[in-house]
Amino acid sequence: MASPATANTQAVLTLKRVFHAPIEKVFEAWTNAEVLARWFGPAGFIVKTAEIDLKIGGKYLIVLQPPDGGVITHFGEYVEITPPTRLVFTWVLQNQTCQGSVNQCAETLVTLDFKRIVESTEVRLSHERLPSKEAYDGHGFGWASSFDCLETCLINQKKPG
Repeated sequence: MASPATANTQAVLTLKRVFHAPIEKVFEAWTNAEVLARWFGPAGFIVKTAEIDLKIGGKYLIVLQPPDGGVITHFGEYVEITPPTRLVFTWVLQNQTCQGSVNQCAETLVTLDFKRIVESTEVRLSHERLPSKEAYDGHGFGWASSFDCLETCLINQKKPG
């Protein structure tokens, strides 16, 4: 459900997924550093650091280690927090080595809308202001794979044991 970038406009990357978990659990997965560290990033990546100061103007820091080594740092600040239905934060591209972000420097904006659907939750992600088609494509892959990892994490939380 992603739209391709064009030369004349900055496309908004959008993804939508239904997770079979209560809205409170899905919102917590994005706002609790301990939970976020269990799933964030594309498959095969390890969260080395997850820090969240969940307040308007509060900062977050996520440091990922890709399978081939090195580190990728994501950071920004919270713009809007409406538990458990909405989360908006800046996403800064600066000196990153991940696909689509090499030599990119930009402050982008991520909006997550959470919608209760009986005992499941629909999450709609919008990522605005991506500076290039390469950044758009790279983040499209990263967010989709991260959603896969979140789904696995939520399923594993349900299992007894």
